[in-house]
Amino acid sequence: MQEKGLTETEIMEIISGKVKSDFTYDSGRILSSMCSKPDRLSMKIYSMFLEKNLGDPFLFPSCKFFEEEVVNMLGELLSNKKAAGFIVSGGTEANILSMWVAVKNSSVKKPEVLAPETVHFSFDKASSLLGFRLIKIGLNDEFQVNVNEMKKRLTSNTVAIVGVAGSSGLGVVDSIPELNELAEENHLYLHVDAAFGGLIIPFLKEEGVEVPDFDFKLSSVSSITVDPHKAGFTPIPSGCILFKNKELIEDFGFEVKYGIGETYKQKTLLGTRPCAATIATWAALKHLGKNGFRERVKYCLKLTNYFVSKIKNFDRVKLVVAPQLNIVGFKTVGLGESLVVKKLREKGWGLTLYKDFIRIILLPHISFQNLEEFLHDLKNILRGLRK
Repeated sequence: MQEKGLTETEIMEIISGKVKSDFTYDSGRILSSMCSKPDRLSMKIYSMFLEKNLGDPFLFPSCKFFEEEVVNMLGELLSNKKAAGFIVSGGTEANILSMWVAVKNSSVKKPEVLAPETVHFSFDKASSLLGFRLIKIGLNDEFQVNVNEMKKRLTSNTVAIVGVAGSSGLGVVDSIPELNELAEENHLYLHVDAAFGGLIIPFLKEEGVEVPDFDFKLSSVSSITVDPHKAGFTPIPSGCILFKNKELIEDFGFEVKYGIGETYKQKTLLGTRPCAATIATWAALKHLGKNGFRERVKYCLKLTNYFVSKIKNFDRVKLVVAPQLNIVGFKTVGLGESLVVKKLREKGWGLTLYKDFIRIILLPHISFQNLEEFLHDLKNILRGLRK
């Protein structure tokens, strides 16, 4: 740190120079992010309450109100008006908390958790932190978790099973109803990671898209991760963990004591928590309403169907699997996906190689014109590589 501070002008010049290299959602050229540009009002609200700490309910009692309101709204959307939960930093914290509760509510000395190969790496973190053994289960031909294999891997040490509703790579929704039966028959904790799909699937179903049930309408679903800062169009960080009922987390957490003699239990990983994100999430959900989300999801569905219809006609391009959500994975047969991605990035497209395929996520910041430009560049790159 220097002795004399820089002027505001100097600070802004340095920042402006550095962020020039960043992709922007406004450009419509970010094609591989699970996040999108936040709702305009939520961004404005976020900047107004940067000093508020959700982890200090005595100084900022309004924060508790907004958190409970968000949990109630998301719980109702996911078929449970009585859901309990918290606004957290994102899907990683939410998933860790779900496993923390699952392990704490079990008396097993060497706990094991079964999850699909497609499970988010936050479960590897949870395994390391909480000391349970994470067993990853193979997939079926539709890239869903193989339920029969999972059933065979159950032991007396199994404390929880995990399903994914919108996998990071392909947006695949596991057969959660089958996992629900498995959990019910064996009295297991069932967690659903719907970080991406939680705010998309309910509205896709309204459009007649066939997607497996995944939420609390299934009797054995114990907790659900849903990230408003993904398809909820809220500022980062704003994730959410929902539990089936408050009884699941009644004995969970750590007592916090303050000098005035008041105490409360803190049940999240973070102590100091940005209430600005919670109020902004509340504002986005209230501002958009179900109709706003419905229209955005319909638009994403149109983008996805259009993109798939075009990409199917490309020579040497093969879909990995028919998309369930607004995520499309494809391979460039015999041309090397990493080289294709490199050349697309040189053209100014913000996308990455996901394992061994190219992943496109269709969100509202992308226009049909953006897609046409991308398809044009992709076609020319493929043509050049075939020569």
